[in-house]
Amino acid sequence: MTQAAHDDYQLPEGFERCPKLRPVAEATSALERVRAVVTILANPGGCPWDGKQTNRTLLRNLIEETYEYVDTVEAGDREGMREELGDLLLQSVFQGVVCEKDDADPFTLDEVCDRLVDKLVTRHPAVFAPDAGDGADGSDGAEGAGGSGRSPEEVLALWNAMKRKEKHRTSVLEGISHSQGAFLRAAKVVHRIAGSEHADRLFQAFDHAIRDDADAEAGERYADEILAVIRRADADGVDVETALRNRLRDVEAAVAQAERG
Repeated sequence: MTQAAHDDYQLPEGFERCPKLRPVAEATSALERVRAVVTILANPGGCPWDGKQTNRTLLRNLIEETYEYVDTVEAGDREGMREELGDLLLQSVFQGVVCEKDDADPFTLDEVCDRLVDKLVTRHPAVFAPDAGDGADGSDGAEGAGGSGRSPEEVLALWNAMKRKEKHRTSVLEGISHSQGAFLRAAKVVHRIAGSEHADRLFQAFDHAIRDDADAEAGERYADEILAVIRRADADGVDVETALRNRLRDVEAAVAQAERG
């Protein structure tokens, strides 16, 4: 069977002559091979389980695979990263293949990729000069766009500014997912406020909302303490959610050692 001309990928031993795998063997890139095999599995004649999945039913898998990849990164497990990043890629491609089959509003992975490229270009004006700007003829490149003179923090602020402009957002809270855990959501709210041009005024409202209240229930008082800690951590440049995960690993290791006696 003809293999993609760009590399030496071979189908697993014993599957070289499987006719259903012809699109996989003839794919023009590794990523296209993934899309080809997922498409086969999700369409009629493929896997019954894969074929019945929807964007919604796949969400749990997407979340689980994301956390499993995070675990391998934080553990420095390079082999685990190879495995879990593949599983995470599968979830992204699977979501895209399901979107292609939607009756009401189908769209393809190609459209998703093109939108992503547009986003990466337009949100990096410090790297890519627009046609009317310096470096439009390609002579200056990133230098012409001012990319070399900005700090990572300034570039991130510029990214966020371009994002707000593109999405026509009028509030720093727009776009923060309510489906994520409360801790992550709180950290995002605090970080968004801190990056706002009206941070002082917004933090006044934030502080007023979590002010000491003698009549507050115990749960509310604990929640207010957590919010205050998250705000202090953000002001100190600490990713408190990551720090908490790392400390939990230390706690878990200590508990496991204690259990072993």
